[in-house]
Amino acid sequence: MQKTDKIMILAGIVFFGSIWGMLECFLGSVKLTGALEFFPMGAMLGGFVGLGLMAFSRRLYGLPWMQLGMGMIAGLVRYWAPIGTCVICSALAIVAESLVFELIFNRKVFDLSKMSASPLLDVRSLALTGIIAGYLIYVTGYMFTQFFTPIIALPHAANLSNFAAALPLIFGRGLFAALFGGVALPLAIAVKQLHIDVSAVRKQLYYPITACVSALCWVLVIVFV
Repeated sequence: MQKTDKIMILAGIVFFGSIWGMLECFLGSVKLTGALEFFPMGAMLGGFVGLGLMAFSRRLYGLPWMQLGMGMIAGLVRYWAPIGTCVICSALAIVAESLVFELIFNRKVFDLSKMSASPLLDVRSLALTGIIAGYLIYVTGYMFTQFFTPIIALPHAANLSNFAAALPLIFGRGLFAALFGGVALPLAIAVKQLHIDVSAVRKQLYYPITACVSALCWVLVIVFV
């Protein structure tokens, strides 16, 4: 992707961000019962869906800070849908997760666009990186929202003792996010069938597809959530 194609990049940000936000809304609203009642849906959304989409888009575009824009769009979509007891904290967590992703994968050693093109790609290394990234992204995002949500939404109720009490739960659930990340990153980077040369896609197809899919995600959230 050439740096001059700023509109294509913006369309990609809105496209992936809208898909991410829609999945957060729909999967986040699922109420599991029975043996799956305690399934860590939040950890899956952060460690698999969020990390997977961010890694895949980084592979396609190879642009740093694009994923932060995706997180902002996804957070806006999530904030738009009044699901659950804390909409603000969910939106903040998504943005925080995207920022942590940037801080990790903007380093040259973790250049995903180069890793995807490497003939010596080691899936085990990707899985290990995904485990670490999934844990850090989820835990940091969770801690961020637990700390800042009371300050933003209920400043009179902000209490550091409540934040400290939630840390064991956050660290525990982060283990599930790590496992999901260990699957998501290799899939997003190593599967050759998922590679698309975005710069080679005709703009006559690129813009209508990204615009229609993005609009569809917003419509689905507004109508069905």
